[in-house]
This record gives sequence, C-alpha cells and structure tokens, in this order.
Amino acid sequence: MTESGTQNPFAPPRALVEDQYVPQAEMVVAGRGGRLGAVIIDTLPFAGIGIVAAIAIPAYVAFTHGRSASIGGAVLFGGLAVVAMIAYVAYSISLVYRFGQTFGKKVMGIRVVRMDGSRVSFARFFFLRYLPLGVIGMIPYIGSLVSLVDSVLIFRDSSRCLHDDIADTRVVTAESAPLATLAGSRIELPTIRA
Repeated sequence: MTESGTQNPFAPPRALVEDQYVPQAEMVVAGRGGRLGAVIIDTLPFAGIGIVAAIAIPAYVAFTHGRSASIGGAVLFGGLAVVAMIAYVAYSISLVYRFGQTFGKKVMGIRVVRMDGSRVSFARFFFLRYLPLGVIGMIPYIGSLVSLVDSVLIFRDSSRCLHDDIADTRVVTAESAPLATLAGSRIELPTIRA
C-alpha cells in the first residue's frame, strides 16, 4: 500500500476541472397586449378588404343584375373570402418561417420560437400551430368554441395559447431571441418609409 501523500504511478492522471456554464440569455415572454396588437395589425388589411368586398359586391350585383343575381354575388364574395384567407395564411406562414415574426409582430417587437428558443420550422408552424385549429375552426359551433378557448388560454401564467401548446411554441420579445430566424442571425423585415 502507498502512503497517503504519494501518488500511484499506475493511476490515471487526475485534474480538478470546474464546469463552466455560460447561461443562455433568458427569453422574455411577450406581453398579452403586444400579441393582441400584432394580431390587429396583421389582420386589419385583410379585414378591410373583406368589408369593402362585403359592401361592394352586393351593391354591384344589385345595380347590374337586380335581386335575381344575388346567388352570383354570394359566390363571388365567397370566392374572394377564400382568396383572402389563403393570402393571409401564405403571408403569415412565410414570414414566421423566415423571420419568426409577421409584420405585426415586428412592429410589436415579438417573435414566435420553440420552447427551447430555436426557430420554428415550416412543418411545425403549418401542421401543428396553424392547421389543427384552422380545420376545427371550420366546424360550426365547435370551431367557435375552440377558437374562444384558444384565445382565453393566453391568460394562464405561461401566456401560451392552445396553438402554442400543440406546436410546442411560445411568443417572446424579439430582443430576447435574435437568432431564431431562418439565417440564424438578425434579419430585418422590410420597413415602410413615409
């Protein structure tokens, strides 16, 4: 046996190594008002187009063809509504996929990220965050109830909606997640200059 002060020449080398932990910047959960503001900013142009179409198409049909052509006006209005919905989905998905934020989220300074802070993939955003509640939303009565529950869940402590739970996402301030973009670095959305 060796004495306590001598080392065994056949023992593996030993070193005292301290773990060096570099904490990741803490992500700051986006406020409810910022999320509401972003939704309003993003949907306002599409809602405006819908309102104009809802007024203009029936007026045009009544003026040119009388009341018998109201079915054609309804079909035309329905077609425009579908086109507007597809345009909104394409707008939202493409910007969240590339930048983690739509124009409204950019204005409000918030970004959609995974729970670990990484960028949301296209498949996760479309097939988990958007599609399930979009399909359920088309079911009469049940869709309205699920949409209401989705919105009300933002008042939980986690401030996550139902679509966030399904897709494993959360909305944080853009400053606290600057690398959660397609390029992995800050990519600025085009700004409108007055």
